[in-house]
Amino acid sequence: MDVALKLLLLAALTLLVSAQTPTDYRHLSITLQKHIDKALEEGNRRFGRDHHVDFHSFLKAPMTMQSSLNVNVLLKVTTCMKTDKNAYKHRHECDTQKEKTPWIDCLVCKTTSDTELVHCAILREVLHGKHQEIRKMCPVYHTGGSGPVAHKMPNDNTKQVGCLGCI
Repeated sequence: MDVALKLLLLAALTLLVSAQTPTDYRHLSITLQKHIDKALEEGNRRFGRDHHVDFHSFLKAPMTMQSSLNVNVLLKVTTCMKTDKNAYKHRHECDTQKEKTPWIDCLVCKTTSDTELVHCAILREVLHGKHQEIRKMCPVYHTGGSGPVAHKMPNDNTKQVGCLGCI
């Protein structure tokens, strides 16, 4: 019984860990790191002044397929001073947020005109809709959204044959 319980706990822990989105920069793919670095450069340029701005976490699950790019990250101003050689790169030693500094919301995406957009703003402003005009240039992608189950029921409540979401 003791061995079975330990195996069950180990399996549950493995599932829990694998379900989480990684937030440690070192464990992310090279592709994600490349896009986060673009956000870091813009965040440091706009909000860094004398202190280093660094990656904290993802705000949404990142999408990095060739046809669709949408990486939305949360950055923080750290207590580390900027250095010349790595002012815009992630620094593992800079993990403490500077007091009284706002969180920074950075979006790296492919726009509807197929150009790349890197936009950073204070998270509070983004949540209040202040930067909607520029951010709506990035299409919103829903994984699996074009499948037959994703179709919505018509408003007149008529059933359609061949539409799994409508029956």
